[in-house]
Amino acid sequence: ELEDRIRQIIEEEMERRSGSNRILNLTPEQKLLGSNFLQNKGRLPWPVERGMITGNFGQIPVEGAPGVMINNNGVDISCPAGSTARALFDGEVTSVFAILGANYAIIIMHGEYLTVYQNLVDLKVKVGDIVTTKQALGTVHTDGDIAVLHMQVWKSKEILDPTHWISR
Repeated sequence: ELEDRIRQIIEEEMERRSGSNRILNLTPEQKLLGSNFLQNKGRLPWPVERGMITGNFGQIPVEGAPGVMINNNGVDISCPAGSTARALFDGEVTSVFAILGANYAIIIMHGEYLTVYQNLVDLKVKVGDIVTTKQALGTVHTDGDIAVLHMQVWKSKEILDPTHWISR
């Protein structure tokens, strides 16, 4: 349900912004921002101060269910309880929404690129806010003594592997 909702919101955002040919209708500022986002591929800061990837991008096996795979459209980053999610890059908050049982998700537009941050509580931003690199977005929900941030990177309607974008 979460993945379907994120895809639906991104598609609606693309249509709302400029119809079917979104990239050609970016403002000069949005084109520059997208170009800068691309130029920083592999050097973007982590979306949390401390954490490690515990759920990889793509087809991953379901623990305890041999032969069963799920498609992860992003990465899952385990981090200490109380961690703050941060923007990967300058951009505009285009969507904030809740999914029952999955807390809040935030989508930020960086020109033709979008980043998604999911499993947040205590939000610090709202739709329309202009954010800067490493700006606090909200607190990663803690379940027990660990917090897990789900993060995605998109180029228009194409899902990209976030590990290629964040610094190593």
